[in-house]
Amino acid sequence: MNQRMKRGASLLMAGILAVGLVPSAFAAQDGQTTTPTLEKIAGYSTGYSDQEGGVAEIVAYNQDNQKFYLVNGREKKLDIVSLAGLTAGQEAQTLSLETRVDVSGMIPGFTFGDLTSVAVDTAHDRIAVAVQAEDYAANGAILLLNYAGEYLAHYTAGVQPDNVVFSPDGRYVLSANEGEPRQGYENGTDPQGSVTIVDLEAETPTPNTVTFEAWDSQREALVADNVLLKRGLNPSTDFEPEYITVNAAGTTAYVALQEANSIAVLDLASGQFTGIHSLGFKDHSQPGNELDANKEDQQANLQTENFLGVYMPDGITLYEVDGKTYLLTANEGDASEWEEYANITTVVTGTVENDGETTDVEVEVLDKTKLDGLPAVAEDTNFLLGGRSFSLYEVTENGLTQVFDSGSDFERITAQAYPDHFNASNKNNKLDSRSDAKGPEPESVTVNLVDGKPYAYVGLERIGGVMVYDLSDPTHPTFVEYVNTRDFTVDFPEEGTDPAQGDVSVEGMCVVPAAVSSTGQALLLTANEVSGTVAVFQHSQQAETPAELPFTDVTQGDWYYDAVAYAYENGLMTGTGDRLFAPSGTTTRAQLVTILHRLEGTPALPDTALDYPFSDVAADSWYGTAVYWARANGIVNGVSDTAFAPNQALTREQMAAILYRYAEYKGADLSASADLSGYTDAGQIATYAQAAMAWSNGTGLITGTSDTTLSPRGTATRAQVATILQRMSDLFAQIGRAHV
Repeated sequence: MNQRMKRGASLLMAGILAVGLVPSAFAAQDGQTTTPTLEKIAGYSTGYSDQEGGVAEIVAYNQDNQKFYLVNGREKKLDIVSLAGLTAGQEAQTLSLETRVDVSGMIPGFTFGDLTSVAVDTAHDRIAVAVQAEDYAANGAILLLNYAGEYLAHYTAGVQPDNVVFSPDGRYVLSANEGEPRQGYENGTDPQGSVTIVDLEAETPTPNTVTFEAWDSQREALVADNVLLKRGLNPSTDFEPEYITVNAAGTTAYVALQEANSIAVLDLASGQFTGIHSLGFKDHSQPGNELDANKEDQQANLQTENFLGVYMPDGITLYEVDGKTYLLTANEGDASEWEEYANITTVVTGTVENDGETTDVEVEVLDKTKLDGLPAVAEDTNFLLGGRSFSLYEVTENGLTQVFDSGSDFERITAQAYPDHFNASNKNNKLDSRSDAKGPEPESVTVNLVDGKPYAYVGLERIGGVMVYDLSDPTHPTFVEYVNTRDFTVDFPEEGTDPAQGDVSVEGMCVVPAAVSSTGQALLLTANEVSGTVAVFQHSQQAETPAELPFTDVTQGDWYYDAVAYAYENGLMTGTGDRLFAPSGTTTRAQLVTILHRLEGTPALPDTALDYPFSDVAADSWYGTAVYWARANGIVNGVSDTAFAPNQALTREQMAAILYRYAEYKGADLSASADLSGYTDAGQIATYAQAAMAWSNGTGLITGTSDTTLSPRGTATRAQVATILQRMSDLFAQIGRAHV
């Protein structure tokens, strides 16, 4: 189930009569707009899934042999899969395992615990993997292999290497060593976090594991700069390096210290940390930073709240342009929960009335009593884990300056795309289940150039899918597209062989530039840890000329812009006067019928005498011909034998019935029919509209306003009607029927 939001596409999206379409942003180029399109063209399955994740984790592509290398967390092995046979534009290609490499016995005297990360160095024909020891407090290793997965060398790393990268020139290989206190602070140990650097061009490559001990004496200054630290611990003990990105020159690495809400800067030549910079806090009380922190109301309800978000990024990457370096961060958030210790708590922000029962609205927040580095705030101000966003920071002489944050985009877009599964977890399809804790949970971020234009891709761990942004202006990235190949109709087994659930829970991603792609077009690979799959997306661009609309209340970036443009360009809908379209205005029964009449080219009524039974519809009124044409062709009936109610607001079931009859009139296949018994208000559907609602639901035109409600008697706005018309056009095009 490939669900994507883009101009001119068939938008198979839920709840269009309740919520609306995903907004789009377009960058002008030579008088045209370009619409990037991510299409899934292939997939690989490990053969396992696990709702707790950890199956398909990190993926890296090798341009020399057109293969990808996947950390298979279930097997604790490295899967090698070829893309050499892929064809651009061909869909649903199934990829097969070529080799599964067991690295557990490759290091003499080393007790293998886990395989966590993989990277490729095509300059020297080698790959690197990070391996952890069975003893959580023991040093791990960086293991070098050839392309076939055969042993070349190994180097001792710090404790719990979790991410491994090469510098762009292949000179250095680095690992981020988390050093987590996995058995707690009281009965276990807290190993030092560190970064291991190996200069592979040295005569005798020797690992240099760089700790944060030099910063222990600066703890007070770090805390004053809002670097987060557990009370009573020094940086050398508390910092847990999560992810590394290296600049193009191969001189500087930037290291995510997730729990500390900071980035460390590492000079590779000297092997010293030259700076540690807090990422600051996100004010959710400000417009543009709205969020849904209420899981109890079972609906998407974004609003400003008295919270400060703590970005705490997981994946990071960088983009260099015009002599400037920008860091991109996927603002996941992460709590410290180790045996007896946890630095999170819950606060009650209100109540919800459901079926006569009052339920507290609880939200997961940081425990302010257990951390240093939080800014002084009012007692009722709390700190949320994560930013529910991605951010860009410009690297300056003085540190990092945030130049962009996606604000409320991710929740707003996913709410519009999946109103019935908004903020669902990666282990269930339940609406709102993650609203109280990190929302969609951005996990990873990467950048690729497509036809010379830079794009950022942000993977969402919980609801799943990838957000695509245009980086042409790094200080003002624009949303382009949201792609999600998760199947929300399938529930999750706890663990087992691969179910038909699509791709669930993006963990790692990698890009493939068109110049080195097996298809000749840019690719994006996503590793999905719950479904145990790798999805291969082809990224292409389609040039389009933007519509010039005369309406002052419809602008590019509005979720309904494309639909209104379609309706206007095809002469189906005009304005309401004074250069207004009134997208939020209601649609009447007469208006919809008139639109359908226009679709048919405004045919005249026959000269023969017709039956004109409706006392409220004069044959010479502006809608009269349309109403009687529709009646003559079995498309509409009246609300009674003698009344049509032309000015009555159109209900959802009425629209479904009219469109169903129009589709029948056009000769469309009406066999699609959904089982509506799962909706508690299905019994409210009028008899005349039951088949129509089942068809509309089955084709994806109309779904529920929630998991359990259809709202058949709810009304639709003009913007939503325009969207329906555009979707009907796509539907008819798909079945090869008449033009709409």
